[in-house]
Amino acid sequence: MSNSAANLPTFVLVDDHVHSARLLRRTLHEAATPARLVWIGPAKRAGKTVKALLFGAPERKPDMIIVDLKAHSAATEEFIASIRDIADEADVPVVAIAPSLDGELRNALISAGARAVFERLADSEAYRAEMAHLTSYWVRETLTWPIRA
Repeated sequence: MSNSAANLPTFVLVDDHVHSARLLRRTLHEAATPARLVWIGPAKRAGKTVKALLFGAPERKPDMIIVDLKAHSAATEEFIASIRDIADEADVPVVAIAPSLDGELRNALISAGARAVFERLADSEAYRAEMAHLTSYWVRETLTWPIRA
């Protein structure tokens, strides 16, 4: 899904709140993050879309999937577990945004298939800094992906 004209990576966001999706998009834009963010909706709709993107035309494949579901306490974990195999097969990292970085929650998300977990913070400056860490993570991840023959 990279924008070939500008060579911008594309991150897809699975989020059940449109306001949260808009906040992340605005935060990345204000930080001049060199990436596009495409909100693909809540889990029910996004599951089908993720599969279509990962196994569709190569130019539509996202560079990273961000999951931030608040429907219930395990929603993010359940969604990540449901797409784990196809995301791994497509070599697309999946990251989670969680209400805390508590060890138990973080470990559950990593066990479900998230490659990294970031915290959803209420303070706007702290949130911007955490989302900067998210984009920095993607840069580091792409530099360390194994080269496939």
